[in-house]
Amino acid sequence: MVRLIIWVVVGLLALSFFGVSLRALFESPTNQDNLSFLSTMLQLGWSYLSLWFHQFIESIPFLSN
Repeated sequence: MVRLIIWVVVGLLALSFFGVSLRALFESPTNQDNLSFLSTMLQLGWSYLSLWFHQFIESIPFLSN
């Protein structure tokens, strides 16, 4: 966990060194549209996988008491 925090800090310092503004990236309309699309696709994918998993579990007789 500590290693992850250190890598995040190093990454933020590297972005700062190259002049990349995270605020500008997240406020960009194009990036917001892309993030919205990605969120929708992840939600649909999760719904599909969870439905498939539940149907799979119900098809196994000794697991679906």
